Amino acid sequence: MYFWDIDALKSDFLQGRFSQTQSFYYLLVMLVLFTLPIGIVGDNTTVWDKAFFWVELVFVILGTTVAYKANGGRDGIEFLERYVSLSWVLFIRIIPFLILLVIAASIFREIFMSDAGYQFTAYDFSAFVLIGIIYYWRLSHHMAELNQAKFSGVEVNTNV
Repeated sequence: MYFWDIDALKSDFLQGRFSQTQSFYYLLVMLVLFTLPIGIVGDNTTVWDKAFFWVELVFVILGTTVAYKANGGRDGIEFLERYVSLSWVLFIRIIPFLILLVIAASIFREIFMSDAGYQFTAYDFSAFVLIGIIYYWRLSHHMAELNQAKFSGVEVNTNV
């Protein structure tokens, strides 16, 4: 894994030496680095803020690892392309469910904790954990389907 030498990385691409495993490591490190500011810059005023940061970090690491393995691991193909593209469509599909959960969490917060204001509560935490579980479950499911030789009657070209 390169941290500074971009010419060596480009050389690996051009010479066909960049593997699916390397794609996985670059994506995982990038996602972890994007997640870290949540804990550093985030509000962190409640125990649920802190818990959400750690759960999100675990989701990113374990969820991405499970998706990588579902794609076939080092023998899989197009991991990064599939991960990013499937993630986008899953995100769009989850938005309505996310809105409903946030509304439900807000209602529960108002009923049971009316003095909580805008603090992140156990209800919010539970809603976001549920979304994370569903997201990575579906992502891994779709990656595993694509890893099979046939998908919905469409023959996958494995000679590419």
